[in-house]
Amino acid sequence: MQTSSDSFGVKRILQISGPVFISLMAQNIIGITDTAFMAHLGEVELGGAGMATLVYFCIYTLGHSLGTGTQIIVARRYGAGQHDGIGRVLSQSFIMLVVSAVILALLGGWIAAPLFDTILSSKALSAVATEYMDIRVWGYLFAFISVVFRAFYLGIARTKVLTYNAFVMAIINIFLDYALIFGHFGLPAMGVRGAALASVIAEAGSLLFYLTYTKYKVDKPTYGMTFKAMRVIDLTLMRTTLRLSVYLMLQALISLSVWTVFFILIEKLGERAMAIASIVRSFYILIHVSTSAYGTSVSTAVSSLIGANQSERIHKSLRTVAGVSLMTTVSICAIIMMFPEHFLRIFTDDARLISETIPSLWVICIAMTISSVGNIYFIAVSATGATSKALSIEMATIIGYLIYSLIVTLWAQAPVHICYTVEIFYYALVGWLSYRFISTEKWRDAKWSQLT
Repeated sequence: MQTSSDSFGVKRILQISGPVFISLMAQNIIGITDTAFMAHLGEVELGGAGMATLVYFCIYTLGHSLGTGTQIIVARRYGAGQHDGIGRVLSQSFIMLVVSAVILALLGGWIAAPLFDTILSSKALSAVATEYMDIRVWGYLFAFISVVFRAFYLGIARTKVLTYNAFVMAIINIFLDYALIFGHFGLPAMGVRGAALASVIAEAGSLLFYLTYTKYKVDKPTYGMTFKAMRVIDLTLMRTTLRLSVYLMLQALISLSVWTVFFILIEKLGERAMAIASIVRSFYILIHVSTSAYGTSVSTAVSSLIGANQSERIHKSLRTVAGVSLMTTVSICAIIMMFPEHFLRIFTDDARLISETIPSLWVICIAMTISSVGNIYFIAVSATGATSKALSIEMATIIGYLIYSLIVTLWAQAPVHICYTVEIFYYALVGWLSYRFISTEKWRDAKWSQLT
């Protein structure tokens, strides 16, 4: 990537974001497949496994955020031409992530039962969530290590690798979901536990792919990925990575934790409301894929442009990414809302459930349209190195999100689609605050940078 001459126009953005979009889409097909299979087992299984998955990803954000911090540093060094220093960045993150994964895997299974018994009012949902989580936690051992490889390939804008990896993961997961949940091909019918085991094995397959690809396709000496360079424990670099990542960790953990609280509040409205919310969540994540993919190009572009001393190009790049992101999201939403019943039949044949879910789909499409622009600027805040500012924006917004959620669920006991309007509020406020910070160029102030 020649950051000294590239302006990160539409073509370059699509080169970076396209493979990420495809990889995220493949990963979300896994989530949709899981949800569809769980829906066919029953509404309790759907809601319980859905809640366990939320908790799993709340914890996973700790590793993912450390990976995002690593990606920012890798992209900064890549943009500055310091390629041989990338390996050491990766090795320090690897050490921290492996230790974290072991601790979380051991603790996760131990606290699952008391956690779900406390936060869920339905004992049936709690039992299913615990059953799923007892197996799912072992996925951290593989997923956290994969985060290091993902940070490397994103940081150097070699994103096609993510597409290959996602397809490997999707094929393994979908096949094993079908085989282990329902008991096909001579395998036992494990139900919810089968879904969890399929996901863990898929994550192991994902890691194996990264290891194999990196061994044979990457010029490791160029990036300082040699045993001699990577065996050194660099506490200073660890502190730099953690200082950058800790705000991302807190931001993501708080955001997903409050989102989990939102679903806990929805569960208080009944198992039918929880079933609707779980189905809509799959569409939410699916539509959000494009924004996440373009957000990846934002992180790489902004970090690389700053590293190459071309920060004057940031505003133009952000406007371009935001425009492409908006058009993509509107197109996806239009397709879904032209044929909502057909898409919902993937999850259920219950005509009443389909009818009650459609209004929530409309609300989510509006929220995702706002997110397609607002989230681009929010990601840009962290990409400049101002991760503490991103956290402060998240905190300010999340307080309003939580108050709004409490009002529409516990006080008003509103229909699910009214409850989901909280997402419109959230993305509108996050986008506005982030745009103000970027447009006024306050990120140039040294007090905001966790890289200085």
